[in-house]
Amino acid sequence: MEKSAAKTRRLCAGLLAFVLVELASIIAPQKMFGAVSWQYLQSLRLRKTEKYFFTAQDCSFAVNIENVSPDKISAAINDVPQGASFVSMKKENYAPSTGTSESYGTRLIMTFRFNTPGSYQFRAIDVQVDTWWAHIPFETVYVYENPSIVQPSIKVTFDDSRYSSASRTLNMSAGQHLKFTLNIRYATQVYDLTWKIPENSLFMEVESYDITRQNITSEEFNPNTIPVAKFDWQPLAEGVYSFPKFSMTAMSLGGIRYNVEVPMLTEIKVGPPLERREYYDDDEPEIYANAFSDSIEQSASGASVYTEVEDIDALLELHKTERHSIPIFSAARKERREIERGAGLNSAAWEPSVPLLIVIAGIFAVLVFLSVLLFVLKKIPAASVCLAFSVVFLALGLFYARWTFQKIALYTGGEIAQIPEEGSGAGVSISKGSVVHVQKETGDWSYIRCNDTYGWVMNDTLMFID
Repeated sequence: MEKSAAKTRRLCAGLLAFVLVELASIIAPQKMFGAVSWQYLQSLRLRKTEKYFFTAQDCSFAVNIENVSPDKISAAINDVPQGASFVSMKKENYAPSTGTSESYGTRLIMTFRFNTPGSYQFRAIDVQVDTWWAHIPFETVYVYENPSIVQPSIKVTFDDSRYSSASRTLNMSAGQHLKFTLNIRYATQVYDLTWKIPENSLFMEVESYDITRQNITSEEFNPNTIPVAKFDWQPLAEGVYSFPKFSMTAMSLGGIRYNVEVPMLTEIKVGPPLERREYYDDDEPEIYANAFSDSIEQSASGASVYTEVEDIDALLELHKTERHSIPIFSAARKERREIERGAGLNSAAWEPSVPLLIVIAGIFAVLVFLSVLLFVLKKIPAASVCLAFSVVFLALGLFYARWTFQKIALYTGGEIAQIPEEGSGAGVSISKGSVVHVQKETGDWSYIRCNDTYGWVMNDTLMFID
């Protein structure tokens, strides 16, 4: 009986010792079986030491193994992907940065060299630390062409998603605007950007970016394209056009200047302008006005035809009268629209009304006053409603004020210019009495927009509506 009890006690003691050993291996494996645990090794990753990897130069992955000296670590590399070659493996003592929770240990560095750009995934390396074996994987990396030896490249992007620089042919209509941006890659500066404008078209540089103004001083690699300049091109007649020709000099990240060629579409087919529909009393402004044909008179067949405005001063006065009256009660609007319809002109269905703007501003002021008063009287729900309405009228007033105070004029008629110089006609005319929006002014010239047509005119050909 005593022997059986002693045997049971020994068995229980053995089981207790086994459980304690297992718990110790989980709670403090570094104390029982060495400096690190197998679970810790499995959590490690070899990560790249530089932000970008490039071809034709040494590129390194590294991992920090805490609480282990270099002499207790051995590693073996497996096969490397095609296009990459192994250079070296290095172990060095690692001291953590101040303020981090890391401990002293070993930094394992694996260095490779790449021959071709692309995405690379390496097989995990076999690592032995004390008595533990583990596989430490690499993070996936993308290798870029070495920017010090690669030539800058240009890419064209279009505002209209229907068009692509990869297309060989582009179809559009006469008078349509083609807006596009030149973008460059692997460059720090762009010099001497010039272009050749195709005939029978309007062309404008809408915006230039920092890279053309030499405001980019950093030579840090950027894998993305950088915008150079944005343009607006408007073919005026039917036919087959070549894409505008550009030339520029670009400074590469390696400090070498290159003459960069801009990729061009094979051809751009320009069809007739969009057809004009009948002008009803409630129509909104048409996209394409009478910019590509002269005004005509009534035909014998009874088709809709037009005659030129005879008294542009009277038309101007009607615009001004309408602007300074309440829209619904304005008799000038109907008379103005009759003249424009007879001349085949397109303009806004309503002139912005100054009295209406004053009414909106007055309502906003009253709502603000009521909101403050109701808050003082502690009528919070009613005050909140008034405040919400005041915000709505503020937004409406700002929008309407911007519309009301934009620079609008009547054009006395004639050909517009491609640049603000005499004799630089663009080959397109705008009818007498047309409403134009002044975009900017330079000396005696103004850059105007008439529906979807842009160009320069002399200031004395404009009669402002104020």
